[in-house]
Amino acid sequence: MKNRFICFLMMIFMGLNAYCKDKIKVVAPDGLPALSLVKMINEKPEIDGVEVDYKIEKLSETLVMTLMKKEADLAIVPSNLAGQLYNKGLGYKIAGTVGWGSFYVISRENLDSLKYLKGKEVTTIGKGLTPDIIFQTLLKKNGLDLKKDIKIEYLSGGNELAPLYLAGKKDIIVIAEPVASKILAKDKKSNADIELNNEWKNIFNTKKGYPQSTLVVSEAVLKENPEFLAKFIENLKDSISFIESDSSKKLDYITKANVTVPKDIIDKAVKKANFDFTTGAEGKSEYMIYFKEIAENNKKAIGGKVPDEKIFQTE
Repeated sequence: MKNRFICFLMMIFMGLNAYCKDKIKVVAPDGLPALSLVKMINEKPEIDGVEVDYKIEKLSETLVMTLMKKEADLAIVPSNLAGQLYNKGLGYKIAGTVGWGSFYVISRENLDSLKYLKGKEVTTIGKGLTPDIIFQTLLKKNGLDLKKDIKIEYLSGGNELAPLYLAGKKDIIVIAEPVASKILAKDKKSNADIELNNEWKNIFNTKKGYPQSTLVVSEAVLKENPEFLAKFIENLKDSISFIESDSSKKLDYITKANVTVPKDIIDKAVKKANFDFTTGAEGKSEYMIYFKEIAENNKKAIGGKVPDEKIFQTE
């Protein structure tokens, strides 16, 4: 009610075109990123007197289209998409990182360094996309010639890759959570000795690694209701702590939020997911390294160029 009254006054003094909403729309991709929101979805229909409408998108194409149409006020997105949205002038800024890299090299061998992949065949997903760029960047930094020293085969997704590996048809794979934990639970001889995020931290001397999922916020919300963003982030941090806890409500909340994850390995997946909310200002250096490396391999993945530092919400 208080928010509606304030909005009414704003419309009187600023005209009918003033930004004023009784409902904030938040979108996130299904899977690991959406887990960060399950407590909020179940318990927080309002924040700061504003109703929040959460939408979990099952298809990445739908998520992208929603943001391209500027139909969301806040969103959790792949970090390269945050760059695209900014470079296209769509009015979104980085409010913070929800999750850092969660890709792992899985094999039945003892591989404690990417250097040991020399002469090997590795199967992964997303040719030319961010996970592939991260992996190839790390291989090159470890001295491997991508044309001579390693063979990389690409499949469409983790749901295709996992069965082939478990059937013994693939020997070394690069896969993200929660599929990584699902594989390790089914095949006790498998190891996930190489975590790409740790490799990234060591090579680029960063504290957190590379940003995998990013919270973006519309400039309209930043301008007209900055208090909402601050309180939303407080609730998001609490929701992340909840999903990392041993609460008896966790599985029920995930089901009710309609988030698709293998519930039998949820604790293991969350433990390896690298949830750690970091504000845009705090993670600026990590993002700029990330954007620079992505741009050197595929500028289109971040919208054609390295974003300038105005991409970050800093207040």
